[in-house]
Amino acid sequence: MKTFTGQDIPDEARGIVYICLYNHEESTIEVLRSIICSTAGSALDIFVNTPNPESQMAMGKTQEEFEKDLTRLHKNLNDPEWVKALKEYL
Repeated sequence: MKTFTGQDIPDEARGIVYICLYNHEESTIEVLRSIICSTAGSALDIFVNTPNPESQMAMGKTQEEFEKDLTRLHKNLNDPEWVKALKEYL
């Protein structure tokens, strides 16, 4: 498994937080940093305590759940319509 930017994710990881920058003029998003977490809880804790509303997160209690959520997140980040709609929440 790899992060959105191509970094290897260890098999024991259960969460990831992407610190992102949203370009409101162009409705694009850039992943600036990946924080890989060993538990879903630690990913959630980092996500809610990061003062960056553009950040994104994927997590799961099992490796399968995490991979499914991460695949969904990567699909969304590559979908221009989803990224454009994100603007309403930022």
